[in-house]
Amino acid sequence: MEFKNHIVPFFIFSLIVTLGLNSCVREKNFPPQPSIEFIDYVKYGIDSADCIISFKDGDGDIGIYKGDTISPDNLTFKYLYKGIDGEFHPFDLIDTTAAMDTLFYGYRVPNITPNGQYKALDGEIKAKLRVAPIYVPGHTLVKFEITLYDRAGHRSNTVSTNEISLP
Repeated sequence: MEFKNHIVPFFIFSLIVTLGLNSCVREKNFPPQPSIEFIDYVKYGIDSADCIISFKDGDGDIGIYKGDTISPDNLTFKYLYKGIDGEFHPFDLIDTTAAMDTLFYGYRVPNITPNGQYKALDGEIKAKLRVAPIYVPGHTLVKFEITLYDRAGHRSNTVSTNEISLP
């Protein structure tokens, strides 16, 4: 009889512990290098657009601290145009140089490192592009290759936008 009296409290205790452990927030486990995925490029007329990417970073060191004027841009957009061969090519700003002086647009993502013990981050970054892609005769389709850098200098993978039609 004494055995039956202990089964119900033990079962209730086990159920509470199991539910409690399952409801705990699980720590995100990402590598320290950021990784990104292209989500969307939304044009607003010919002079602005939003480019949305998702990201993951294991140590949470995404973004530049407020007041930091020394760090380079940490979100880069490499301009590519579709040539007559059907392939995308970087645009050389200065034709007379041997090395490519490719056109890049740079943005500074603000610091988004979370407070607390766990620093892993995932989310979306929406870059508001306020400058129209440079229009060069013959460049009717362009796209951007996007790369994100964290404060430790880790470089993400590179993703491409969809093809963008120019006027």
